[in-house]
Amino acid sequence: DQIMSEQVTRRQFLGTSGKAAATLAAGAAVHTMLRPARAADANEKFNVALIGCGGMGGANLNSFMNTELVNVVAVCDVDQNHLGNRVQQAEAKLGKKPEAVKDYRKVIDRKDVDVVIVATPDHWHAAPMIAAVAAGKDVYCEKPACHNIAEGRAMVDAAAKYRRIVQVGTHQRSAAHMQEARDFIRAGKLGTITMTETYTWGNEAPDGMGNAPDEPSPEGLDYDMWLGAAPKRPFNRRRFHHSFRWYFDYASGMVGDWNVHLQDIIMWTLETPSPKEVSTSGGKFVLPDDRDTPDTMLATYEFGPGPHTPSGYVQLYTMRKASGPPWSHGGYGMVFHGTNGKLLMRRDSWEVVGDFKDWGDPNKGRRVEGFNKPGVDQHLDHVKNFLACVRSRQKPIASIEDHFQTVTACHLANVSLRSGSKIYWCTKTEKCYKDPELKTPDAVANQYVTREYRKGYELPKV
Repeated sequence: DQIMSEQVTRRQFLGTSGKAAATLAAGAAVHTMLRPARAADANEKFNVALIGCGGMGGANLNSFMNTELVNVVAVCDVDQNHLGNRVQQAEAKLGKKPEAVKDYRKVIDRKDVDVVIVATPDHWHAAPMIAAVAAGKDVYCEKPACHNIAEGRAMVDAAAKYRRIVQVGTHQRSAAHMQEARDFIRAGKLGTITMTETYTWGNEAPDGMGNAPDEPSPEGLDYDMWLGAAPKRPFNRRRFHHSFRWYFDYASGMVGDWNVHLQDIIMWTLETPSPKEVSTSGGKFVLPDDRDTPDTMLATYEFGPGPHTPSGYVQLYTMRKASGPPWSHGGYGMVFHGTNGKLLMRRDSWEVVGDFKDWGDPNKGRRVEGFNKPGVDQHLDHVKNFLACVRSRQKPIASIEDHFQTVTACHLANVSLRSGSKIYWCTKTEKCYKDPELKTPDAVANQYVTREYRKGYELPKV
């Protein structure tokens, strides 16, 4: 009780976000006293609460319940329709109805919650995660972890300060076949890698999402709280559930929604930090709807030397919303190009195509033998890894610290696009520069490293 009285309460956390910042800062001395995960015993179950009850919230909740290691004690959403769906889902699976709440701060207040799942829209990831770790809870956070780079830094710092386990939902890391492919590359079998590619395609031409008028917000929705830090706008269903991803107010478009999975495998495999140079071209070339994220994008990254890329490498991301098959029909992937051939990874397989030793004489054989191996589902294993690390207090496979490097790269593609310039990134200052010597800050680009927060929803300081 003494420990809990010193943790962040609902009244302390947010009367205004300024007070929240002060409370979190004052909690610095508390983190060493925070209890370890309640389910320290292998036979004890974790008490889990879900914040964000949409599609991914339901998928995550199902995976957690399928581990048979959890009790679901609370579900939270500002949309009563989503909330009711998850109450029914948990009750049907576990036989007990969880508490249903609209305000996530009530979840943070509960003393019996060990683990919080954050599955809100992207612009609402940071505040609940920071509040949860400050209150001594471990967190499973959906990808991309942050709306912008500055938020990501705050999340990393909060996890470290309060010594909490934070796993991000880039679940491809937990796929056995991707780990095999990673090890194949790290063993040098693909030779020296100088270029990688990620791609996400689809064809929504000619209308895209279409256009619709603004309308009153649906009954049962606290729309002002759903907007949170984002600018206040009239309700429009195109900017709401699912399709919020295509507006910079709430998310980062396809580069943050899908490429964050793919970019993550590239950088994880090659053990490289954020890129040093980024140049992006693209825009809305075809789709007439009002999304403000691009329907066509080409981002070129240059990475410095790393343990598996002694001279560095170039990474290309191509995104199309108006041509090609969608991801559900194979329109996505990760490609590593080495001196011995290329390696292609997808969620359902990985394959190697070897280069000929002599392209003029195929009879001389290939530099590496080709093959194709199937993959397996990975989401449940990702959740199991997280819960095992909550119990052991070891670093999870997709920690917030590791994810920050990946999500920074994804956000930088948009920073370059929106600023209209090539940018040079400094990992120490976490700022954009106009020159490779990192002497002249790029003021236009740096405004997109963070965001302007609506009054009352400012990000708490750690």
